[in-house]
Amino acid sequence: MYIAALILMCSNASFSQKQKTQSADVIIYGGTSAAITAAVQVSKSGKTVLVVSPDKHLGGLSASGLGFTDTGDKSVIGGLARELYHRLYLHYDKPGAWKWQKKEEYGNKGQGTPAMDGTERTMWIFEPHAAEQVFEDFVKAGFGL
Repeated sequence: MYIAALILMCSNASFSQKQKTQSADVIIYGGTSAAITAAVQVSKSGKTVLVVSPDKHLGGLSASGLGFTDTGDKSVIGGLARELYHRLYLHYDKPGAWKWQKKEEYGNKGQGTPAMDGTERTMWIFEPHAAEQVFEDFVKAGFGL
């Protein structure tokens, strides 16, 4: 089931008092990875959700500059987090994703395990813009936009 929702990207410069009133079963403030994950899960449960985010990038630190994932036992990472790392793998599996270096030159070293895990089809070290695109895709798919 697709539930329509609204993502408001607000900043002091663009906020207007003439905004239309909105309502939803759940309202989430912020655009962090946790906020987007929660919003997608709310939508999947059949409830309406409204995300109000003053952030420039959806996905919090993962989409704003932190592209190195602290991983120990990767088998405990599941759900939408695991889906994020899988979609990042799919992104970097395409030759066009490698703009700054060749894939063959990539060191592929994470925390004692491969950063790009071909067996598990996950990518644990990534560029923030790639993560932001995945979070935007989650929103579009989760909210039926």
